[in-house]
Amino acid sequence: MRSSQVRTLILFSCVLVFAFEAAGCEALARKFVRKPKPEDKKTEDVVFAPEEYKGEGVSNQDLYSQYFLYWRTWQDELIDSLEKSGNRKRQINSLNEAIKNLKNIKLLIKPESAARLDSCINRLQLLRAAVTKDIYANSVTDNRREADRIKRDILRDFSFNKIKDSII
Repeated sequence: MRSSQVRTLILFSCVLVFAFEAAGCEALARKFVRKPKPEDKKTEDVVFAPEEYKGEGVSNQDLYSQYFLYWRTWQDELIDSLEKSGNRKRQINSLNEAIKNLKNIKLLIKPESAARLDSCINRLQLLRAAVTKDIYANSVTDNRREADRIKRDILRDFSFNKIKDSII
């Protein structure tokens, strides 16, 4: 073979090797492949709308028990969070939820019992105002004692066994 043929063969083999290397190179392929535009991706936002089930099969006694359990849980959460290093946001949220559940209970009982429950709701609202104003947690022990008293009074006066005749 002549030297020109050898050069052509070497050049051809180098071009062939380069072509195979370039085709298999992931970085090179990534460089020349068009990326999809962000607006091409269409995602739907998921919307969760919680609904409270109040079907025909749920009696007022069951609803009362449910709301009373919710109130008791939130009241315990409040009492646990009322400490020197407690989270104020957690305390206020617990108070709001406890008040909300007591208001739901109020709708299920007769007016004379509802009037007694109103005083407890008002005491909780006063406690919420006190907790909101107490930025530096100076009166956290007083607030905790008041929360315990309110819990004890509600448990004494509005337990299911004592109030079952007053449920509408």
